[in-house]
Amino acid sequence: MTTHADPPGLLEMETLPQTTNYRAERQKLWELLRHKRDEYVARAQQHGATAAAAADAAGRSFRGEVNLFLGELLTHSRKDDVLAFLMNAPREWGARSELLLDTDPLIPSLVARSFPVGAWVDRYEEISKRVADDNKQWSTWLAARLEQVGHTGAAVADRVFGVVETVGQGVGEGVGGLGKGLGGLFGSVGEGLGKAVMIGAGVVSVGAVVVGGIYLLRDKS
Repeated sequence: MTTHADPPGLLEMETLPQTTNYRAERQKLWELLRHKRDEYVARAQQHGATAAAAADAAGRSFRGEVNLFLGELLTHSRKDDVLAFLMNAPREWGARSELLLDTDPLIPSLVARSFPVGAWVDRYEEISKRVADDNKQWSTWLAARLEQVGHTGAAVADRVFGVVETVGQGVGEGVGGLGKGLGGLFGSVGEGLGKAVMIGAGVVSVGAVVVGGIYLLRDKS
């Protein structure tokens, strides 16, 4: 397996208090995301939603927050660790990142090896909430990161974005070179889907809690 060069001085940060604190805070944020998702599902069921409908609605509600968390994590992890993550992540994780909430210890293991600085030699566009919340912009951003680690082509697009099974209008339209040879397959994916289950008042996403936490910690790093 190809070993990618690390930025100068990165590995020397392994034992620094800054790195230890960064990892600990990110672990807390991940646990908060999982807890709030579970709370959402429980409350939705209390309001009469089926287990499946509650899980689907929770996934859609938390997808942007997971995208934001994941986007920063991937760019703050060594390329070799990112490649290992790609080998073990569930199919469609790029289109439905909420799937990762149920794959522990996959994400905690990656967090435990992350750094408080960008860990890639290549330049990259830092993830923003606006990008994370928009299916098309997220898929474009993620596809560009995958290309940077050498993951391109139809097979990668199928594994990461799910192609036909992808849910959510706009997902996959911006995957660039990942989807070459797939024709117009991505464009119509998810169109015509009904509205997500309506959840009773008082059921809220973690939203600004995690988003605020990520940006606060980013400023502190």
